[in-house]
Amino acid sequence: MEKPKKVAFFPGTFDPFSLSHKEIAKAIRNLGFEVYLSVDEFSWSKRTLPNLIRKNIISMSIADELDIYLYPEDYPTNIANPTDLKLLKFNFDYAEVHIVVGSDVILNASSYKLERLPYSIHTFSHVVFERKNILSATDSFTMEKENELLKEALKNIDGNIVRLALPPQYEDISSTQIRSSIDENRDISMLIDPLAQRYIYENGFYKSEPQYKSLIQSISVDIQVVEDFEQKLLEEAASILAAPYNIDTALFNDFVKKPSARMLILRDENEGGKILGFSVFHRVLSHTLYQDMQNSKTTDYLRNNSIGKMLMIDGIFVNRETDIEVIAQVLLTEVLSFSLAKDYEYAVYRCLLGNYDVTRIHETLKLQGFFEIPSENSENPFFGVNMSNPCAMILDARAFIKEPIKNTESVKKAIIKARKRMQSALTQLYPGNLVLSFNRHILYETMTRKICKENAVPTNAIKPRQLGPAMCVPYGNILNKSVVPNTVTKSLHTEKMFYPDMKRFDVNAFPHYLDLDIQVRMIKSFNRPIILVDDILHKGYRIKKLDPLLKKESIEVQKTVVGILSAKGKELMDIQNRDVESAYFIPKLKAWFTESSFYPYIGGDALWRGYFPQRNLLPSINLILPFTAPTFLTGASKEAIYNMSEVALENTLDIMTAIENEYQLMYERSLILKSIGQVLTIPRCPDHGKFMNYDYNAVPSVYIKNDLELLRRLRNILF
Repeated sequence: MEKPKKVAFFPGTFDPFSLSHKEIAKAIRNLGFEVYLSVDEFSWSKRTLPNLIRKNIISMSIADELDIYLYPEDYPTNIANPTDLKLLKFNFDYAEVHIVVGSDVILNASSYKLERLPYSIHTFSHVVFERKNILSATDSFTMEKENELLKEALKNIDGNIVRLALPPQYEDISSTQIRSSIDENRDISMLIDPLAQRYIYENGFYKSEPQYKSLIQSISVDIQVVEDFEQKLLEEAASILAAPYNIDTALFNDFVKKPSARMLILRDENEGGKILGFSVFHRVLSHTLYQDMQNSKTTDYLRNNSIGKMLMIDGIFVNRETDIEVIAQVLLTEVLSFSLAKDYEYAVYRCLLGNYDVTRIHETLKLQGFFEIPSENSENPFFGVNMSNPCAMILDARAFIKEPIKNTESVKKAIIKARKRMQSALTQLYPGNLVLSFNRHILYETMTRKICKENAVPTNAIKPRQLGPAMCVPYGNILNKSVVPNTVTKSLHTEKMFYPDMKRFDVNAFPHYLDLDIQVRMIKSFNRPIILVDDILHKGYRIKKLDPLLKKESIEVQKTVVGILSAKGKELMDIQNRDVESAYFIPKLKAWFTESSFYPYIGGDALWRGYFPQRNLLPSINLILPFTAPTFLTGASKEAIYNMSEVALENTLDIMTAIENEYQLMYERSLILKSIGQVLTIPRCPDHGKFMNYDYNAVPSVYIKNDLELLRRLRNILF
C-alpha cells in the first residue's frame, strides 16, 4: 500500500464537529493530503462535551469520506509543546506533516509567540484557512491592516504554507450558533451532519450548556480571627448589634480578659469591608469552669460528659441588614473549624448578652448537632456538642442545577427548606455529635485564595491575561467547570464507580472521557507544575488512583490544595511525600457528605455494569435506602438511617417539583427525562437493575414518588 507523502494534522475542540470543519478537511484532502483530526483537550477555558462523545460525532460526520481519519487519543499533542510535536513528526516519519490552523490562531495563539526551538510549531509546514468572520475588521482599511499582520506572522513559520478560504455558506457556522439552535429545538442539518444531528437530539447533548467555563469571581468575603482587641475594632463590632448594645463596648470588657479570647469577623469586601457578622469565643479551663458558666447544674453536667479541650462560644452576632441564617451558619462553621484545627473536642454556646434575641442562632446551633444542656436559667440556655469526631457536609445541591432555573426564587426556597431538614436528619445519626455544614461559596473563595497564592497571581483577573507558572488540576467535582483567576485550569475527570453488589468500587475516568492514564499524559503535555485540587481529602481513594499515574509521567505536583483535610488525609500525603494545604483541617472525621449526593437525579455515584448508555443520563446510586444500605454509617441506628433516607427522597421530590414547575413556566412544556440535561449539569438516574428501563417521556418526580413508596413499604421490617 502506497504511503502518502503529505499528512495534515488538524487539531481542534470540535465541540461539535460542524459542516465547516468537514469542508476544511475535504478541501485539504482534495489537495492530496491524508487528514488526521485530533480532538483537542488543550483549550482549557472551554466547557466541552466529553472527548469520546465528540469523537462519535466526528466519526458519524466523516464516515462517507476517504483519507480523513481520527488521530489516536494515545498521543496527546499540544502544539505549544515541542516534545509532543517531535513525537507527531516521528509518527509520520514517511511524510511531510502540515499543521492545520485558522488564521486567527496564527495571530492570537500563545504557541506562536513562544521562543523558536527545535520541533516547535514554527518549524512545521502549515495549512492556514481564512476565518474572516473571526476578524474584528469590517472596513477595508482595517482588513488590509490585519492581512498585513497575518503576513508578518506567517514569516515566522519555516515550512511550506498553504492558504485556503472557505465558501461563504460555511464560513459563518459557529459553535454558538449550533448550541443556540439546539436549545430552541431547531433543525441544524445545515450546520452539522444529519446523522450527528440525530445523535445529539436523541441523547440530549448540548442542552443549555455554556461554551466556556465560568471564571471564579473576585473574592467577596474576608474572614479574620482577632486576638488583640483595639477599641476601634470593638466599636465597629458593637455597631452592628441591635439597640442599645450598638453604642456600648462595655459588654466586651469581661470577655477580652478570658483565656485565649478571640473574635472571628466576617467582612464584605464588595462593601468596603463592612462587617457582616462576628463571633466571640474563648477556651474554658477546668479550674475556671464555674466562673465561665455561673451555673452549678451546667458545670455538673459538663464535668461528667465533656471531653478534651473545651471551647466556649460567647456569642454569634449578625448584621441586621444581611441574611441572618446564612451568615450565622458561616460564622458558626468558621469558629468550630478554627477550633477543631487546634484540637478542641467539646463546644458550649451561651450568649453573653442575657436578653439578646438569639432565636435564629439557637435554630442554627441545633442543625449542627448542638443540644440544650441542663441549666438553672431557661431564658438564656446553654448548648453543647461533642466535636471530637464530627461529620461534615458540603452544601452544594444548587451547584448541580443549571441557570436560569437555579436562580429562580421557588427553586432556591425549596433547596433552603430541604437543607434544614437534611441537616436535622443528619444530627440524629450520632446524637450529641457535631455535624459541620460548609458553605460551598466560602469554600471556593478560601481555596481560590490558596491556589492563587501558591501560583503567585492575584485573585482578580488581570487584563491583558497573565498566567501564573503552575496549573490548577481539579480531580473531583469541585472547580471542574470553573477557571481559577490567572491560572491554567484543567480537570482530571474522575468518577467513583460502584459494582452492582455495592461491596466494591473503583475510581475510573468519568463516562465518555479519556482513560485516566491518557488524561494524565494530556496534563503532562501542558509542561507545567501542577496544583492538585479536590473538595475533601480523607480516605483518598481518588488520589491513591492518580498518584502512580502522575509519578509514571514524572509530573511535578507543586502542592495539593483541598477544601477539607482530615488527619488520615494528611498522613496519606506524608506517605506520598506531597505538600498539602487545606481550607479547613478536621483531625478526626467520622463521616462526610455532599448535599447533592443524597438526591437522586441531581447527584450520586456511578454504578458500573460493564457499559454506559449513550444518552446524557448516567445510571447512578445514592447511598440511601431503598437503593442500598449505607453501611459506612457505622454505629448509627436503623431509625436514624431510615429517617435520613426518607428525608432525602422527600427533599428530592420537593426540589424536582419546583424545577419542573419553573421549567413549565419558562418553556411552556413539561420537563421530561429526555430533556433533564437542560436543567441539571450531570443528569443521573437511580439504577434499578438490568432491563429496568425508564420512560424518557415521563417527568422525573413520578419516579421519585415510586422510590419513596418503595422505601415506606420497608419501614416495618427495618425497625
